[in-house]
Order: sequence, then C-alpha cells, then structure tokens
Amino acid sequence: MKASELKRLIESLPADSDPDIVTGESWLPERLLEAKLDGEMLFLSFDSAPEETQGEEEGRGFVEHEVSMIRHRLEQLIEERSDTKTKADAMLALFLMGHELSSSDVIEILEDPQVPEPPTE
Repeated sequence: MKASELKRLIESLPADSDPDIVTGESWLPERLLEAKLDGEMLFLSFDSAPEETQGEEEGRGFVEHEVSMIRHRLEQLIEERSDTKTKADAMLALFLMGHELSSSDVIEILEDPQVPEPPTE
C-alpha cells in the first residue's frame, strides 16, 4: 500500500474518530508505536509482535493494552459479591492460565464473551 492510499483512508475518517493503527489478527492486535520515513519507505514499529522465526514457541508476553484488559478483569473479580475463597480460586485460575498458556491464548480466552463471569452470592 502506498502512503497516499493510507493518507486518503485516514482523512476519510469521521472527525470524532481516532482509531488505533494495528496489525495482526483482530483478536490479538499489535498497536503501532512509531513510524520512521527512510527515503521511499515508511517503517512502522508495532508493540511486541512475535518473531516469525519463533516457530511454535511464543515469547511476546503481554503488551500494554492487554495488561490493561487483564487489570480490568482482576478489578471485576475483586468487585464481585463472592467470598474470598471464590475470588482467590478465580485469581489462581488466571495466574495458572498465564503461566501454562501462551500470552495470545490467555488474551483470546479473556476477550471471549462466552467466558463466564465468576459466581456471585
């Protein structure tokens, strides 16, 4: 894509629209951090994109907007009307999931609207 095409698209956005520029899958977007013009090429740097040479192993970790989403989920757990043991079990499940699964798997699970909320009393 030429910069002129991208510029036209950006200029066509509604005046009150300010979307993040991302790459990757819709369920795991990588946000644009910086852009650098070098001659005839515009280089774009995205947050913690996994290296293609990693194969099946994923080493990207969680990026800033994913950490915010995880924090929000933890706040939801803390604010739930349930006993301490139930909350501890839910947080333990999140911790173990973060330890045993890849970060993209964790985010995919946490963003799934079908994931049930913790039980309330």
